[in-house]
Amino acid sequence: MKKITSLVAMLLGLWVATNAQNIITVDNGEGSNAQFNNLQSAISAASSGDIIHIIPSETNYGDITIEKKLTLIGFAHSDKNKRTMVDGITLTTGADDTRITGLVVTDSYYVKNNTVPLTGLIVENCLLEELYFANAGADGIVIRGNILNYVGFSRTTSLYSNALITNNLILREVVVLNYQSITVKNNIFLNPVGSSPIYNYSATNGSVTVQNNIFYFDSNSTFDPNFDGVNFENCLAYNNGSGNVASLNGTDNLNNQNPLFVEDNDNATFEPDIDDYRLQSSSPALNAGVNGEDIGLYGGGSFIFNNQGFSNGIPTVSIQAISTTVEPGQNLNVIISTTNH
Repeated sequence: MKKITSLVAMLLGLWVATNAQNIITVDNGEGSNAQFNNLQSAISAASSGDIIHIIPSETNYGDITIEKKLTLIGFAHSDKNKRTMVDGITLTTGADDTRITGLVVTDSYYVKNNTVPLTGLIVENCLLEELYFANAGADGIVIRGNILNYVGFSRTTSLYSNALITNNLILREVVVLNYQSITVKNNIFLNPVGSSPIYNYSATNGSVTVQNNIFYFDSNSTFDPNFDGVNFENCLAYNNGSGNVASLNGTDNLNNQNPLFVEDNDNATFEPDIDDYRLQSSSPALNAGVNGEDIGLYGGGSFIFNNQGFSNGIPTVSIQAISTTVEPGQNLNVIISTTNH
């Protein structure tokens, strides 16, 4: 493990060298040769703009608080052998332009205790329970490529504006207050609990427009995704169960049409090693989005969703083959591959 960890650090070092930032490694595994074994200690020691690479571990790295601009990079959120887990992430004043990628966040990503909105935040390729924004909240956040339950939750935890929510697999709902500045585009709402996957607290003031999303239910019940102040454009709604789904309010929507995913094993829960939410060649969602884009996870831009949560642009290391038996004094043969996602 030490040699593999060193190789990961070396590859990341080469990548970071082209971006003029310092790299810090953290590994809470036994016998680690990383710079830190405690993530919060690494964050406290880091300078603004540094990159912290968090080695995957069976042990959760716990709760962390960020008060400066940092990039936190985990290995993946759903790789069957390697995951990088933290309990909760709290961003406070000074954490503008922080990027979080490739992590399992078992509790909440929480922006609070800031007197002015945090800006330039990026959350991508993570598996999260929820994203909350309290106090002054956030102005300008990109939420992409994640598996998550909630964005916002109530009037006091939905304080975000100028936000892009795209290419995510969403299992419950998105709650908005600043309807005029929120972009909800090219997501899949997979069997969301409740019939209003997008909730607009400012419905009396205006509508939030959502585009190119798939609302995919698998239930014997009938669902109505419509909510006051939510306008659907070029979206698709489908109930794979015996129930139905109401027609979406808005324009150019595909109602009660199967999106025809390449593979969705059980139609209800996300299984990263099996499911493939790309569209079959006969899918009605192909080229049916705004400006001829595809509807769903893989349309809408250059960002590429991946099931395991590997960080885009960051090299990953995997062992392709290893000797099963070795004679005393002989070499252990290992084939290692690297991939830049």
